[in-house]
Amino acid sequence: MAKTIWICSRKELPRDTKDKIHSVCDKITPDNITPLPHKVVTNTKVAYGITNPQDTLIIKDNSLMLGMLFEEADNWHIPGVKHPDGSFALIRDNDDFCELVTDAVASRTIWYYKNDDLFVASTSQRAIILFIGGFEFNKRTIPWMLATGCPGPQYSWDKRINMVPPDSAVILNKHDWSIQMKQTPIVFEEVKKDNKFHEEKLKQTLESTFNSIDFDFSDWVLPLSGGFDSRGILCFLKQKGKTDNLKTVTWGLKSSLKQRKNDAFIAKKLAEAFNVSHQYFYTNLSDEPTEKILHRFLINGEGRLDNFAAYMDGFHIWKALLENGFKGIIRGDEGFGWREVSSPLTARLSAGLGLCSDYSNLKEYRKYDIPEQEIPDDLLQRENESIKQWADRLYHGFHLPAILAALSDLKLSYVEIANPLLSKRILLQARQLPDHLRNDKALYKKIVKSMSPKVPFATRHAEALLPNSVKQKRVVDLIKKELESDFAKEIFSEEFLNQIIKNLRIADDQKSNEAKPFSIKLLLKQILPVSIKNYLKDRASSKLSIDYNLLGFRAFIILRMNKLLKKQI
Repeated sequence: MAKTIWICSRKELPRDTKDKIHSVCDKITPDNITPLPHKVVTNTKVAYGITNPQDTLIIKDNSLMLGMLFEEADNWHIPGVKHPDGSFALIRDNDDFCELVTDAVASRTIWYYKNDDLFVASTSQRAIILFIGGFEFNKRTIPWMLATGCPGPQYSWDKRINMVPPDSAVILNKHDWSIQMKQTPIVFEEVKKDNKFHEEKLKQTLESTFNSIDFDFSDWVLPLSGGFDSRGILCFLKQKGKTDNLKTVTWGLKSSLKQRKNDAFIAKKLAEAFNVSHQYFYTNLSDEPTEKILHRFLINGEGRLDNFAAYMDGFHIWKALLENGFKGIIRGDEGFGWREVSSPLTARLSAGLGLCSDYSNLKEYRKYDIPEQEIPDDLLQRENESIKQWADRLYHGFHLPAILAALSDLKLSYVEIANPLLSKRILLQARQLPDHLRNDKALYKKIVKSMSPKVPFATRHAEALLPNSVKQKRVVDLIKKELESDFAKEIFSEEFLNQIIKNLRIADDQKSNEAKPFSIKLLLKQILPVSIKNYLKDRASSKLSIDYNLLGFRAFIILRMNKLLKKQI
């Protein structure tokens, strides 16, 4: 529910620091809510500001904990002590050190900046830029945004700003003003035991984690889909007798309520089976000016993700939850294993780690003067690591901190977020499973099925497809206008821009508001074995391409974030 900026100085902070922090907090707050007053604290050399603070926030002296702990941790605020289990962003401070701590997969991003006199940490890279002034565009973000829809692994839009990696601590020594990083590597290493052993261990770990979670569910909600992740959370909460006051919500297109295999339809049935309250929110394109909706999307998410489809309502859902007194949501992000893979290409693409060179309409990206794109060494396949282990490590080390954390960022100005399935205990257990029990979350799904009522599982999403959402005429008009601007030619070559512009398409209103219409292609995707689908994907790799409207929208984000961070809009 809150975002923060935290400052430490070698010298006494200027007198205007408090006013400056207030101004930063104002600018990163959504324009469609009336937040609680910012909490701003200034001391001689340390100061911090928190937007829209609620009682979910934990503060001890100058130490801050944003998020949720899954265990008792009385010493959470002391630099150097054992990292607690939870989903959080943690800033710990004493006279000697400042320590920035991420959870096991950096589900809540921390950014930081350091010069000779100033150390600034924040859950918002824009807040840091506003505070320190200036903007130095990090061009390495360009190929990553075009290929993946995010600025890349651990990259900020500003090359002066760094991201704290998963399961890490960045420690500032206040005496010599040096920085040290401590990072626990993500390792998938199979424990050679039978399936029954792994099932019992994973179920015990899940049960103990949910047993230690103690929410006041009167002001929290569980976003409920028709799939396995949120259903699993509901099953374990029910088992622990913690669903009496629980409320559930689902969101998507209005048309999705009528589709029997859709998240929207199934989630309602599931809530009825568990006897918990349920509400459905529409995400159809808002009547507000599209320019305003897209600007809010960039302010709230800082251009970290292209997934506009779920926010076409102008963040009405999140405004409504806040104004109805809800403090947080319980998300079902998880790391139990992703799709079956058979090659380096399918391993990377399964985690969303695409390269420009993977796509036929981006293969020649270097001729357009787009910077070279390289996978960081720590995300390359390791010796003695199976293709499946690598794919799932990419999910933990890239997809969760770069993609799903960015999705959380979009919501964090409105509600707090807890991610119980991202408990480090649970993730460590998942990393010990043999590959076949992680294929498509096989073991986790088996556990959930054994606990679930006889309500079918959804096979379709309730939200609009992203490529459809950016084919609506008023969205396309804005993309085209931006790509035709003089400013666009400062970032991209005219040849590249013209290639996108001439391929932009406008869909009719009905299609652009469809979640996933039936097609023969969709049917084949559902019935073909994964191994065959992967084989076909590998054989067709030379024909992979990115939808031009989606490519145009990603270029639009790059341009608008440059303007926003340069304070031109």
